[in-house]
Amino acid sequence: MPSSPRDRIGEVYGKLTVVRASERRTKAGNAYWWCRCSCGAEREVPSDKLSLNKARRKPSVNACENCARELQIEGVYRKNDREEKLRRKEAIEARSRLEGQVPERWLKLPLTDAHARELGKKIFFRGTICLRGHLAPYRINGGCQACYGRTPSAADSP
Repeated sequence: MPSSPRDRIGEVYGKLTVVRASERRTKAGNAYWWCRCSCGAEREVPSDKLSLNKARRKPSVNACENCARELQIEGVYRKNDREEKLRRKEAIEARSRLEGQVPERWLKLPLTDAHARELGKKIFFRGTICLRGHLAPYRINGGCQACYGRTPSAADSP
């Protein structure tokens, strides 16, 4: 018969608080615990998944399934926001080096595709050279305008 697990009732792991023991055991013999999330939902979690160690390699459970999904989505949004800020900063630097070398109207275009979408525009100018060696504005839904044989028209400018 397996040994009795250490009492975890009342311990907090992320958004989960251990409320009671479960009758279940994992194949390895670890106990399951019923945990209540801060949103009120309950989840049964094996004891080897409950950990406060941030450096641990094994995955740990720290929220109910719905809250965990939301935390994951928030993490992706934060990462994308950081990357977008970096792209805009790089575009500003690249465009500042091109002043006087490219048409002035290109420098008035949005900095990135996300910036163009925010402004309701269809083209943007990063100030970078495409894979085929062109220095031209890009369309938000695909590629360098020079590669497609188009030069930006007055309708495309801001």
